[in-house]
Amino acid sequence: MVISSKFQLLTVLCLTLIMAGCPSGDEGLRELGDADDVTNTDPVDEHHHDVGPNGGHILEFGDYHGEITHKDGIVSVYVLGDDAKTAVPLEVAGAVLNLKSGEETVEISLTASPLDGEAEGTSSRFVTEAGAVPESVKDIEDIEGSVVLKVGDKSLTAEIEHDHDHDHDHGDDHHDHDDDDHKHADDDKDDK
Repeated sequence: MVISSKFQLLTVLCLTLIMAGCPSGDEGLRELGDADDVTNTDPVDEHHHDVGPNGGHILEFGDYHGEITHKDGIVSVYVLGDDAKTAVPLEVAGAVLNLKSGEETVEISLTASPLDGEAEGTSSRFVTEAGAVPESVKDIEDIEGSVVLKVGDKSLTAEIEHDHDHDHDHGDDHHDHDDDDHKHADDDKDDK
């Protein structure tokens, strides 16, 4: 009978430990409140603008945004505000396009050409003279180099960069693409 009393004592002890050691279902938990709500957001914009309001490439001058376009052999540079959309007319300003052409850099002057409604003596647009841009520049993708915006006695430089996340080849050696195996409809012309 000694075994049975030890067995009884062990059983009571185990049941006591089990009952005391297990908290009820609500202990250690709390109700969620408004402070626990999480809103998923888009990643922080890296201040990248795809296309300017005139269909060109966005430039970063530091104090200003800019846009460069190419149409009918003329390069235009627009001075834009922080939103990269609104024209910002400047007084006493000029600009120069430093166009890379092979190993050389050609300096091409850009003349003030005010948009309609801009005050006299101010301009947010600067353009090249007809014929100043080499004929080898067929479109905006052929323009490499920088633009120097001169505002009073201050010079602001923007490097001309092209976003090459698109899936086509321009046929130029100076463009880097990850995939050289893609073709265009006009590529077949060379094969004939």
